Amino acid sequence: MNTFLQRSSLDRRRAEDELAVHGGDVCAIARRARKDVGDFIDFSGNAHVFAAHITERLVAETRYPFEHYPEAESPLLREALAAHENCFPVNILPGNGSSELIWLAFTALSPRKVLFIGPIFSEYVRCAMLLGIEYDILTPSDAHEFACGTRELRAIWDSNADLAVLCTPNNPGAITYPNIQKVFEALRIPRVLVDNVYREFLYGWPEYAANAYATYAAYARTGVSVFSLNSFSDFFACPGLRLGYLVGDANALARMAKHRPPWMVSPFAEQLGMRFLEHIDLYRDALLPMHRQGEETAMYLRLSGCFDPDRVFLGPSFITAGLANNTQASLARSKLLKRNVIVRDCDAIPGMPPGYLRIQIRQQDDARILLDMLSWYGERGW
Repeated sequence: MNTFLQRSSLDRRRAEDELAVHGGDVCAIARRARKDVGDFIDFSGNAHVFAAHITERLVAETRYPFEHYPEAESPLLREALAAHENCFPVNILPGNGSSELIWLAFTALSPRKVLFIGPIFSEYVRCAMLLGIEYDILTPSDAHEFACGTRELRAIWDSNADLAVLCTPNNPGAITYPNIQKVFEALRIPRVLVDNVYREFLYGWPEYAANAYATYAAYARTGVSVFSLNSFSDFFACPGLRLGYLVGDANALARMAKHRPPWMVSPFAEQLGMRFLEHIDLYRDALLPMHRQGEETAMYLRLSGCFDPDRVFLGPSFITAGLANNTQASLARSKLLKRNVIVRDCDAIPGMPPGYLRIQIRQQDDARILLDMLSWYGERGW
C-alpha cells in the first residue's frame, strides 16, 4: 500500500492546513464582501434545489414547538425512519446532522486505525486527526472515474484498519460504486461505515436498492458490522435544519447514544423530518428535471474549454469537473467569486487530485449564467 500511504500523507497536510473547509458558506462570503446573500449564485452546496419550494412550504406550515424539551430519543422520528429504511426503530439513531453522527461514531467506536476509501468528506479526516486516530486514504484513479479496480480491492483486503469508511454515491468523486458487492467481499475490516447521504438521489435507478443498509449487511463478511450514515440536508434541501441518522446494529447504536449530550435533535427538526418523509414522493418527482439539467450542464462544461472533457463527472446533485491546462482550482474559484458566482474548490477534500471544481446542479437560469462565464474564460483563459 505504499502508493496509497504517500497519498495519505499529502491529505494529512491538506487537512491540517484547512481543518474546517466546507462548501455552502455563502453567508460568510457575503459578510466578508459586505453584500447580501441574494447577490450571489451559490453552486458550492449540493442541496436538491429543484425541490426547495416543497421544503419552504412545509417549513412555513409547521409551527415551531419551543415550549418543551424534545424527547431525547426522538421516538416518533425513529419510527418513521424505520419504516423508510425497512428496519426496526432500535436500528435507527437520529442526530444533529451527519457531522454530529460522524464525531459520535468515531468517539464511541474508538478505532485504532481507519481506512478511508476516497475521495472522502473532509469532516471524517478532520475528526480522525483531532482524535489522534491513525488513518490511510485509498483513492482510486480519476482516470477510472474513482472506481475501485483490482488494485484497490487488493489494498482493501490487505488493510490492517479496524474501521473502514466509504461514501457512495461519492462526494465529490460522483461515482456510485458499480461493484459494491465486491468491495464488501474485500472488506475484512470488522466495522464499516458507509456514507449514504446522497442515496435518495438514486431513487428510480437500480443503484438505489443496491445502496441500502440491508443490502450492505447481506454483502458483508461474517463478523463485519455495518453502519449507514444518512442526512436530510441535501435531498430535502434543508442544510440549516441539522438532521441526520445512522442505521446499524441496535446494541452498537445504544452504546453510541450514551456518548452524546441530551436533546441533540430539536422538536422542530423531528416534526419536519416526519413531514419530509410523508411528502417524499414530491421530492422524488423533482428528480427528473434535475437529472435532465445535470446532463445538459455537464455537456456544456465539457464543451466550455475550461475543463478536461474526460474528467467531467456527473454526480447525484452536482458535477465534479477537472480543470484543463493545469489551471489551479483556487484561481478559477476566485475569478468566478469576483463575479458573484460560488463554486467548490476540491483541492482541500481528502483524496482528491488537484485541479477540480464541484458545481451544484441548479435550474437553467442559474446554470446559463455560470456557463456563459465559463465560455468567456474558455476562450480567453483565466
